[in-house]
Amino acid sequence: MGYLIDTHILLWAIMDSYKLSKKAQQVLEDERNTIFVSPISFWEIAIKHQNKKLDLGKVNILHIPHIAEQLDFSLLNPEPYDYLTIGQIPQKENHHDPFDRMLIQQAIRNNLVLISKDEKFHQYEENGLQLLWE
Repeated sequence: MGYLIDTHILLWAIMDSYKLSKKAQQVLEDERNTIFVSPISFWEIAIKHQNKKLDLGKVNILHIPHIAEQLDFSLLNPEPYDYLTIGQIPQKENHHDPFDRMLIQQAIRNNLVLISKDEKFHQYEENGLQLLWE
């Protein structure tokens, strides 16, 4: 099965795996699953790190793509239609994060289950988003 991981799931898998739910850990460790990381997550990490909103500890930011590859995560490059069709997902009143909205759009367009702890994501299930956490 195919899964897309939210940015915090990528970081937790690298630095704080104890924060992952049991279900998320099982999915990430099951070799039958394809786990995707979006370059959108790398962009989000870079911006938040630059703005001092994200502490990576001893992890070198430039090593994150390589670490993701070592974890057997695959890169899911956004297609032009991912960007152009983002307006098809209604912007929810309490959720305006452009990184999240792009990941949600990628998951829906590619029929992937999005692994995220973000509770705001549940409101997009009515738009076709498949979620996994607990």
